[in-house]
Amino acid sequence: MKPWLAIVCLLALAVPCDADEPPPEAVLAELPFLAYPEPHRIVVDLAPEGAARPLRLMIDTGANLTTATPLAARELGIQVRRHKQDPYRRKTRLGRDIQIYVDVSSSDTGSKTGWEYAVLGGEFLAEYVLELDFSARRVRFLDPDRYEAPEQAVGPTEWVSPLSIVMNRPAVELAVNAVPTPFMIGTGVPFPLVLSGKVAEAALVPPSGADRFRTLSTVGPMVSEIRMIDELRVGPFAFAGFATVVNPYGWYNVGLPGESALGYELLAMFRVRIDYPRRRLWLELRPDARSTFAGQEYEGLEDLLDKLRPRDDTPESEPAG
Repeated sequence: MKPWLAIVCLLALAVPCDADEPPPEAVLAELPFLAYPEPHRIVVDLAPEGAARPLRLMIDTGANLTTATPLAARELGIQVRRHKQDPYRRKTRLGRDIQIYVDVSSSDTGSKTGWEYAVLGGEFLAEYVLELDFSARRVRFLDPDRYEAPEQAVGPTEWVSPLSIVMNRPAVELAVNAVPTPFMIGTGVPFPLVLSGKVAEAALVPPSGADRFRTLSTVGPMVSEIRMIDELRVGPFAFAGFATVVNPYGWYNVGLPGESALGYELLAMFRVRIDYPRRRLWLELRPDARSTFAGQEYEGLEDLLDKLRPRDDTPESEPAG
């Protein structure tokens, strides 16, 4: 049985309710997802209208600050200086300057990990209600003075949850095999879900025997493996046989004790609003929601591994945010 068939609430029979839509005056910017070489990334252009150069940044809710590697910063038009410690400022179409920190600790010409990136982080995002619409492939920045995420769900396809904010990183509690577990919301994580070894052990997520592989992060490589969760519960929605990445030795710099994160492929099953000022998360399950791993639908672990095997570089080539 495909994992998405186990969604509770009999959504196929439910009559969808209209969500509480923000008024037009609350929409400060509506930006399309831009094409990007790596899959499962949300990249937008924040440059003011009419600017001579784009300001393309990857939205990463799991990043504390807006940061760039030296090479990526130069592509943004930044004249990188080796000994400059304070951030570089750039104007945005939101009418608010962005501060971009450039990591020159090891080099002023490239990254120390080999992965070049420019990410839009929580210090900037925390001033807004952030809407991610994966179906329409758009991002909306909403004015929190003119719109707030609903306090409660108004239909069977919605869920509202409180958030905790740790170092500008939003976190929400999900249930892994009925064990309540905090997860950082990481739009920069390409996989659906990432568990630390300790969380996997506590939730009785057994080793799969699958080959381990290497994933990259902004601070270096990690050892990872694919495992299967018997049941993942996201509020009222339950998914059976849900594939996850497990980092047996933990994850650097996640900012939460459990070192676990929910990423792009799980978020993409919903329309998402992150209300930073009110610490509130609103999710609306998409009618076409499908659980995938590295873009593959699957029926159990062996089926997934068979589908991934011809693409040996897939897990390793996608940095984990």
